[in-house]
Amino acid sequence: LRQRQQWRSAAGRPLAADDAWLAGFLAGLPYPLTGAQQRAVADICADLAQAAPMNRLLQGDVGSGKTVVAATAMALAAQAGAQAALMAPTSILAEQHFRTLTRLLAPAVPPEAVRLLQGATPAAEKDEIYAGLAAGAVKVVVGTHALLEAPVTFAALGLAVVDEQHRFGVAQRAALRAKGGATAPHLLVMTATPIPRTLALTLYGDLDLTVLDEMPPGRQPITTYVLHANERERAYHFIRREVLKGRQAFLIFPLVEESEKIDAKAAVDEHARLQREIFPDLSLGLLHGRMKPDEKDEVMARFRNGEHHLLVSTSVVEVGVDVPNATVILIDGANRFGLAQLHQFRGRVGRAD
Repeated sequence: LRQRQQWRSAAGRPLAADDAWLAGFLAGLPYPLTGAQQRAVADICADLAQAAPMNRLLQGDVGSGKTVVAATAMALAAQAGAQAALMAPTSILAEQHFRTLTRLLAPAVPPEAVRLLQGATPAAEKDEIYAGLAAGAVKVVVGTHALLEAPVTFAALGLAVVDEQHRFGVAQRAALRAKGGATAPHLLVMTATPIPRTLALTLYGDLDLTVLDEMPPGRQPITTYVLHANERERAYHFIRREVLKGRQAFLIFPLVEESEKIDAKAAVDEHARLQREIFPDLSLGLLHGRMKPDEKDEVMARFRNGEHHLLVSTSVVEVGVDVPNATVILIDGANRFGLAQLHQFRGRVGRAD
């Protein structure tokens, strides 16, 4: 409560939405908002109109449509003359948000005013983005931890959005907020991990909570099965059937390489075995945390474009990877992952409209 009081006593910048503008922006979105999304947008608009900075947690299951709510808030900030920043924990997720936001914001923010900033961004392009942010020409920036670096200064940061906020520390969120200078930006943090109410009050009592408790129409329900080790062939048959229908699948393993100390399957070895023995006629991609960022991006792009039928991976695909054509995810050694991770993995499938 002390933290909350401290945050609310900071000087903020009211970002008021003109009702006609907001109605026009929402009408221009590719799909109508659900009732839960409309309530979330109303909560956020009311917060943004205040002089005290917003400090809101947007919680919603994977696929409930948090990104479009955040996009509406960012468009509102831009039309009110402020800048907006979205920080994501991985480059794969940041790039995905950048593509989605450029499309969603197009009616309100020209594409050249929306930029992507991450560690792998070429130095010349970084300098161009830094200059654009400092001058106010860049209205919306999407990025990774690179947004926290010293050269990043904003002309008028009005809204900071943090996605998968459990992946960032308190100091990192504070560093992003500090980029607003003397005026504290409004803060919207998002998570897909279900948090029991008592825990939410303990961990995030300083935040106002909005829950998206409704899924957009057309989202497929996800059915979860537990298979024993001797039923592995059944899983492979099921995956092959889905591939024959033109679908794709994820196969998740807890380790990158086999370990003498841990009795669990490893992605590198299983990728070789599956390609050789089980799916010799299919294309299998391999993704893990020890690969270079550009290698990861290339594998993900090939999977997203349908060049790989299956993707063998470690937990690096846990957050935000969006491949609508993937309908199955097989998690090997599920006991090696936490409940929040399993929930995130489950959200990698059923994303098609």
